Amino acid sequence: MKQNKPENEKDYFDEIEEVGDSKFGGFRPNGDQRHERTTPYDPVRSDESEGDLSELSDAETGKTVLRFVTTTVKEPKIKLPDETPDEDDDYYGSSLQRNRRNFSTRVPDDSDLQKNDKLNTFPSSVDGVKIVNKSTLANSIRLKVSQVSSAFPTVFRRKNTTDYKIQIFVSFMFLTIILLVGSIYIIHQEKELQKAYFDRIRFSGKDRRIRVSNLKGREVLTGVLGTSLSVKDKAWECLDEDRGDAGTCLEWMNIARLYFRVTNPRRDWEPGNYNMQCYEILWRSLSHDFVPKDCFHVGETKGFYFYGGGELNSNQWPINRTSVPFSPFITGGKVGGSVSGQGFEWGRILRRFFVGSPGVAIEIYRGTPLHLSINDRDYPGMMCFAARKDDFAYPDYEGPNILNYTFCTGENIRDVFTQLADKEIWDGLTHEDVHMAHAIAASPIWNILPETLQFGNMTEASLLNHTDLIASPHLSEGYILLDETWQKHMGDLEMDPKRFQNMEETVNITRRRGFKIALTIQPYFATESLNYIKGLEKNLWVTQKLPGSKNRLVPALTSYKKTSSAVLLDITKKVARVWIQRKLHELIRKYGVDALFIDFGSTQDFPQHYNFGEILSSPDEYKEIFMKSIKSLGRVVAIGTTSATKSPKLPTFVSMSPSASTWESLQSVIPNILSMGVAGFPFISPGVIGGDFLVKPDSDIENIEYLTNGFNAVSAESAALRKLEVTGKPMPDRELYIRWLELVHFLPVVSYTYLPSEYDAQVVQLAQELKNIRKDKLYRYIKIAINDALTTGLPIIRPLWMSEPTDINCLKVSDEFTIGGYILVAPILMPNVTEREIYLPRGKWRDEMDGSSTKGERWIHHYKLKLNKIAYFTKLEDPT
Repeated sequence: MKQNKPENEKDYFDEIEEVGDSKFGGFRPNGDQRHERTTPYDPVRSDESEGDLSELSDAETGKTVLRFVTTTVKEPKIKLPDETPDEDDDYYGSSLQRNRRNFSTRVPDDSDLQKNDKLNTFPSSVDGVKIVNKSTLANSIRLKVSQVSSAFPTVFRRKNTTDYKIQIFVSFMFLTIILLVGSIYIIHQEKELQKAYFDRIRFSGKDRRIRVSNLKGREVLTGVLGTSLSVKDKAWECLDEDRGDAGTCLEWMNIARLYFRVTNPRRDWEPGNYNMQCYEILWRSLSHDFVPKDCFHVGETKGFYFYGGGELNSNQWPINRTSVPFSPFITGGKVGGSVSGQGFEWGRILRRFFVGSPGVAIEIYRGTPLHLSINDRDYPGMMCFAARKDDFAYPDYEGPNILNYTFCTGENIRDVFTQLADKEIWDGLTHEDVHMAHAIAASPIWNILPETLQFGNMTEASLLNHTDLIASPHLSEGYILLDETWQKHMGDLEMDPKRFQNMEETVNITRRRGFKIALTIQPYFATESLNYIKGLEKNLWVTQKLPGSKNRLVPALTSYKKTSSAVLLDITKKVARVWIQRKLHELIRKYGVDALFIDFGSTQDFPQHYNFGEILSSPDEYKEIFMKSIKSLGRVVAIGTTSATKSPKLPTFVSMSPSASTWESLQSVIPNILSMGVAGFPFISPGVIGGDFLVKPDSDIENIEYLTNGFNAVSAESAALRKLEVTGKPMPDRELYIRWLELVHFLPVVSYTYLPSEYDAQVVQLAQELKNIRKDKLYRYIKIAINDALTTGLPIIRPLWMSEPTDINCLKVSDEFTIGGYILVAPILMPNVTEREIYLPRGKWRDEMDGSSTKGERWIHHYKLKLNKIAYFTKLEDPT
């Protein structure tokens, strides 16, 4: 008799789908979620069966007949003991409440079967159908199976110890393979995230990590782009209308776009001629708040060493050794606080160019409102570039923040630097310009300041007396350079009539003694000067908006040196350029001076709120415009300038920032002059011998007495400084002065403020010996290096890695240099020291101390040097 069931129920076998044909496997995505049996039925677990087995006896044969009685069962939901069954469970009644039986794994014997038959008493028949107890039947089946299995070999029924060891080993190997495959998959996914661009750039759009290789496949630059972005921000390919001519464009929706493309570093550059490749990166912010910022590894842990940028106030060779907070990349005074409120100032000679030891160079475009940090607290071991408006450094910058720069890769650092150096320095020069540059290198510059004169006041008489002191032991040659105190007020552009009543005659007398005259001028004009009112009438000064007024402009005031109230000439206006050219022509014609020295100060000396007539990409562009304006003065040229962001044309040399008369300042001369040379300034003047201002040994940098350039008022505590009995003037320490004297004579320009004759006869004799060495042995190499720089762009004073770019020692040495690659110089730069370690690059060198020859690529330990000696070596031809 067939059992009735609800209409919504199906026969169990009717519910089974063809699993092999379903794309979902055994999972039913629709309908009620039932678990369908996909494994063979296990007769042992009778409580899980979906039907009943009946054991029938055949009277004739005596054999047991098994029969499967099919019943329809719906898989019950899992219930806790105290749960109430769902309404769908009512159909099954008490079958849901059946207790499981615990079966023994022992094979039952006949007595067990008889006992079970007694315990499990069931009706013999239901509606004429004989029913056998399921539990008894299951035990019988196990017995039959046990009897059949006994016929098989023992090896299939029991496993020995060796089998278990093999099984453990196989399991271990399986897990190892799984881990290995998983690791390979993760690495593969990581590589897939870092998409390759232009074959040599791998960039991950997810975390924006970048890895750059040179054409030989060696990694030369690593870093992170867009550090201001969040990890959650996703990159998308740009639309065609937003791509432009970029090879690759990625966009972070409503935040920023990133452009990659291959580029040429110069118009005349032919990529086929060099083993070098250049790329341009440009960030364009789509949100006013987004600041594009890219960081690159410069730490020694990566094996990278970076150089360039320009002047810093510490030993920054390589720049891995220094720490620079995130600040605008504009010229500063190198000492003191920043007007822009950053608390840090760069030096006065800067260029947005850096080169790395693996063979990579980075140059940031001028239109970028650049901020820069090195080894900052947030990004140690990295150099970061960012584009952000600054009210002082970039007040005229409008529009979205744009960070734009180029990086080039090559085989090594020397090749990259050589190929990117400015090879057109000679363009626009005359033979007279080059000849004058040679003359500046051949003869000293004598800085004449009121503090250095006998009576502390600059007059015609004191000036003539001082030239006598110079001429007697040192011969008469070089330039006499007067600071701005030749005027009554800064900006008069006329001699003080009270102190220089007959300056034309004084100039003639000085010339007859063999000297030339140069005057220091500035673009600053004191409000007490003769030209201030005239400038107001002609609208010549830099202005600022009057508070509370939108359109009214007034002259922007600032202070410079000893002048507490001054204005700045707006050189961006044509009327101002014409006016200054005319005034300088009159000055030169009236007094017959031979040259000018341009003292710009730095951008930090600008008024707090300034407004130029024309918008400048950077306030440092002011200096370049000014230098071009005075280039047309005819035979009178500028022999030097105190600040620059682009190398001026010869015969103008760029002077290092004023430095304190300390051993620390002496130790920073070589690193700074090397950094400026790498940054693109081959013609450098190291400043005056002995330093520019004195510092009390136990005082800080603010407690100083300035000797040159007319800095702020002399401090009262400086009276404790050592004074000479002859002159009563404060002087640099004697040993410091001697070591400085030795170093400067091997640099492009020799400049004095205090004379050797103001010390003693031994110092005078040493100065004369150094002069002869420079004239007889060094000058011809300096001259060759100057001529090389005109066509190659390579600096006169070069780091050791320009001789051996892959030598790790050459990459790190910061207290040695070469003159054009021909003369290696190794001075002593510490007090009370008479020996040092010297490293010689590969090649053969002649020791000029004793004339002996030695092979390079090795250290010379404990090289002895007396106080009046300096070590230098001449490179000979390679023995091969």
